[in-house]
Amino acid sequence: MSFAGSRTLPASIEITPPCRRDCDSIPLTDRMPIRMGEDVDVRSATITTSIMSSFKNPAWLPFSVSEAASAGDATGTDLESGQAWNHLLDTLKRAGDTVLSDTVPHDPVDMASGFRHLLVLLGVGIDELLRRGLDRVPAIKPSGLDAAYKWGMECPDCIYVGSALEGGTTYRLSGTRGSARYVGLQVMAGMDSTSNALLDDFELGPEGEFEIILSGEPHDGNWLPLDANATMLVVRHFFYDWEHEAPVNMSIEPLSNSSAGEVPTAVEPQAVIARQVIALGDFVKENLNFFLGFSNPEAPNSFLPPFDGSAMGAAAENRPVIGSWKLGPDEALIIEVMPPEGLYWSYSLGNIWWETIDYGNRQSSLNGHQAAEDDDGKVRVVVAHQDPGIANWLDTAGHSEGPIILRCVRTESAPVPTTRVVPFNRLAEELPADTRWVSPSERAAAIDIRRKAVSRRFPR
Repeated sequence: MSFAGSRTLPASIEITPPCRRDCDSIPLTDRMPIRMGEDVDVRSATITTSIMSSFKNPAWLPFSVSEAASAGDATGTDLESGQAWNHLLDTLKRAGDTVLSDTVPHDPVDMASGFRHLLVLLGVGIDELLRRGLDRVPAIKPSGLDAAYKWGMECPDCIYVGSALEGGTTYRLSGTRGSARYVGLQVMAGMDSTSNALLDDFELGPEGEFEIILSGEPHDGNWLPLDANATMLVVRHFFYDWEHEAPVNMSIEPLSNSSAGEVPTAVEPQAVIARQVIALGDFVKENLNFFLGFSNPEAPNSFLPPFDGSAMGAAAENRPVIGSWKLGPDEALIIEVMPPEGLYWSYSLGNIWWETIDYGNRQSSLNGHQAAEDDDGKVRVVVAHQDPGIANWLDTAGHSEGPIILRCVRTESAPVPTTRVVPFNRLAEELPADTRWVSPSERAAAIDIRRKAVSRRFPR
């Protein structure tokens, strides 16, 4: 199967919580695409999808755009008549109407970011469309998530890479470990996660070198099971020390016969484009609506219990604790937690559109290496619109509300933080005496480290 979205891995799936925006449920277990002509109202009680058994991906995932070429049902007539193109334009208009609707904030920063987010989704979908069939040789490549293309609250500490896979083929994954805090390997079969492992679970050489066999049958030595329906390998690198940790250097090669390099069976070119243009419009609109469905919690400035997203393609070792924030101009949110023992934890702040807030030029995330602990062992972070001078400040960048995620990877627990909203000018009274404060020059130095690290991570 073509991995036409080698730059668009399903990283965002790992943070899908129960629906909260004036709707009781989204039938996520159906995992079926919404196709042309179906409307989804984020204010309705449920989202109903038509069952298209030939699709492996729902319309809100970018993979549906490339998959539509073979799984869609539009014909060349739909392109020649202008129906497919008009559908794209109509769905984009409806997505724009959602950004302008009364169901979302209307302040300038949120509205501007909303239209920018539509351009991000359009760009992600177009990339998926244009790259279909161009990259049919297995290779480890970056995903489409970076500091500019953001959706679904991807992790600010992470580089997502991966490769196409084909069930029934045997592969060798080899390279050197690098020094990232966490490197997770995941085999996907469409939306289903079929294998999960940490790279450190395998036997590594003295310099971090490794060789892992991916196959359907058990193999001596380092072995990662490969499901018969496997479609891709996802590799997550989570960094703690942004200045010094380095990603894995790896490659993949097939060891048995594979059809991955073969040219797919010819399909009428007009039908292919018609199907993908229709799916492109669906992706933009449905992705927007899907994540807006989580952006109005029952209790703002609070956290839900830990969420298990493995059924939605999440890494099994990741237990996110998902919350929300919503602040007036003179308010601050104090979040308090006893950090979990284990491999990795972090906070990341997002906007109403479920984009992570700019983490290169602003301190909108903190991990276990970056955050300052108080003398009692707890970590207290402050979400505020302006810099309070506290080391553990999370910058809203002018947004009025959004999600916040506490990610816990291979930790003994996934604690639910406590929260309280206080007047901004009373923060000093509300925090412990040993709270770490920073000077403007120290803040500038921290931002400089972040900016340079993100530039190195995403050189594009």
